[in-house]
Amino acid sequence: MSRYITHGMLIDGSGAPPQPLQWLRMDEGRIAEVRLVDDAAAPVPLPADADIAFDATGLTVMPGLIDAHCHLSYGEARSIEEQDLYGSAEYRALRAGWHAGKVLRSGVTSVSDPGGSWNVAVAVRDAIRAGIVDGPRMSAAGKYLTTQTGLADYFPSWVGTPPSGVGALTHDVSQMLTEVRRQVKNGVDFVKVAASGESSTLTPGGGSVPAFRSEELKVIVDEAHRHGRRAAAHARSGVAVVDCIDAGMDWIMHGDYMTQAQCDRLAASGIPLCPTLTFMANIADYGHLVGCSAGRIERIRHTFETAIKVLRHAYRNGVTLITGTDSGFSITPFGQWHARELEIFVEHIGMTPLEAITCATRNAGFTVDPGQVGVLAPGMWADILVIDGDPARDIRVLQEQHRVRAIFKAARAVDLHPARDAIERWPWERVMTVSATELHWHSVRGTQ
Repeated sequence: MSRYITHGMLIDGSGAPPQPLQWLRMDEGRIAEVRLVDDAAAPVPLPADADIAFDATGLTVMPGLIDAHCHLSYGEARSIEEQDLYGSAEYRALRAGWHAGKVLRSGVTSVSDPGGSWNVAVAVRDAIRAGIVDGPRMSAAGKYLTTQTGLADYFPSWVGTPPSGVGALTHDVSQMLTEVRRQVKNGVDFVKVAASGESSTLTPGGGSVPAFRSEELKVIVDEAHRHGRRAAAHARSGVAVVDCIDAGMDWIMHGDYMTQAQCDRLAASGIPLCPTLTFMANIADYGHLVGCSAGRIERIRHTFETAIKVLRHAYRNGVTLITGTDSGFSITPFGQWHARELEIFVEHIGMTPLEAITCATRNAGFTVDPGQVGVLAPGMWADILVIDGDPARDIRVLQEQHRVRAIFKAARAVDLHPARDAIERWPWERVMTVSATELHWHSVRGTQ
């Protein structure tokens, strides 16, 4: 049966300017027809028995937001030890299902989960599709393919990469191929590769040694494509970004330390970039409120400022940017910060609000279900956000949860008011930290 959203201003996610909406018709979970108010044409009346799902008079109707970098298995971890060591696979999956509901209720109707512990993201994706839990539309990766110099091989060699960790340590091409095939067998939508390490290992010129040789990346990408899967890469080093371009990676994350020449290579390739600036911005701006050390704040602030310079060049020279937040850490809890990336794109990279919205809708849809989500047009999934305010004028309204008036996923209204929206944190979820600093004698008694 057809259902209708009527009136309001329509932002369709394609990049077109907002236009007055007459009505939008939804059939079988998809958008069937969109009618705009056209002064040159007579209005098309609704059927007499039309089922009006929502009257959006005075509101904005737009695609649900898409977060292309959301780690549901992390559980809002406060440390790498908590992220990788604590919590069973079963508990992590149940917890992630709970958090998925918070993400959806924030107005994010699709996420791409670029890897995590066990096979949690795939399990939650399937539970959402089956209707067991509420959550956004998902694409899911497994563990990150990494090497000893890549992200996700965090611990000393005598500890290694634990089974509960987010990394799959591969030593040679044979192991890389085996890991891709194992993940495909277990249901991933795409393969995640840790093509570089963290920002602390990089130089401003992007000259850090990448985690994989370019020919190894090519083997991984080719094998993923051979199995009908895509491949995405964590690549902060500009050298690693170029290697990912040469390998035919489907999209790249971060790119903080590219040079302008490396940016231009990325633009020419047409490969999208997901910078995930919110994680860094939250530490730089608000880390002091939650106990981040001054040294960490300063290092992250430097990385953020470096990234902004190169991303301005990237944006001005044709790199396709998509929004992602690295939600899943204590600094980016689920359902809280997913729209901040758009504000950063506007304030720091120089986009218009409408351009930033397009990055969070049409562009980001590429990482989840290309050609099916991100734009409100006939044939697309009816994933819709109705908000009180005009984000095309003030992008910050998308962060104000009280402004959300309705969310539809596949034309079904989302319950915005669950009985509970918080869960208990258990002591065994935490790394067993005794104190943040050492208790020296002179700290108690004073210097002598």
